[in-house]
Amino acid sequence: MPSSLNRYKELLKRSPIFSGLDDKVLQDMLKAFRVETWEKGICGLLENTAKRFHVLTSGRLEITRSHPDTGRSVTLWLLKPGDVFDIVTLLDGRPHDVTPMAIDDVEILFTPLARARQWINTYPELSRNFLPYIGERFRHIENFATDLAIHDTMTRLASLILSHVDPEHPKAKENPYAIKLINDLPHEALARMVGSVRVVINRHLQHWKRHGVIDYQRGNMVVKDLEALAAWCKDLPGRDKNKYKSTGKG
Repeated sequence: MPSSLNRYKELLKRSPIFSGLDDKVLQDMLKAFRVETWEKGICGLLENTAKRFHVLTSGRLEITRSHPDTGRSVTLWLLKPGDVFDIVTLLDGRPHDVTPMAIDDVEILFTPLARARQWINTYPELSRNFLPYIGERFRHIENFATDLAIHDTMTRLASLILSHVDPEHPKAKENPYAIKLINDLPHEALARMVGSVRVVINRHLQHWKRHGVIDYQRGNMVVKDLEALAAWCKDLPGRDKNKYKSTGKG
């Protein structure tokens, strides 16, 4: 473990999984972690996801699943610093046919899965944090499966963008509807996240841009008309519609 122990400890304290744990416990855990870095575009090895428990400490990671013949991929989760993987293998001990792909240069802490399971059994705070985290992950998959079966691509894309509008974003003063995590992703990546293809996503985004719903500033997507975008999602189940009402800004 490198000398930047305090940086990792502070990151774990902000993680939804490790928050609330005693500093001494976190320090002991960090002694069992190793550090790995992946360059942008690198895909993690499948056998590693079956043996290791990973904590993302910097950058973004896309967890995808691909068809072996066509090569078409779908994004199951988009991870940010503080997120962990692979929770499915951690739960059932079976190999999980997914591929983690680095969207940015990323840094990862990893430890054997057996040790992570031991921690969950040993520390009640970790166990209490873990259940809501799993629930959030699987709620996301439930919503994605429902949207894919019931709603068209434009609705799914609108829902994806809205779910990443962040009033606390550092650029929210410039634009109250600034977008986090997906703001600079290529259209092909957005397509994987909604179960479509790049050409379709490009067509929808260009339509919204022409009508003043979204725009691009220095390569970053921003929402200009929140209510117009939200109108595409008015019938989506399990969403908080009030959060998409206009603030009168922008």
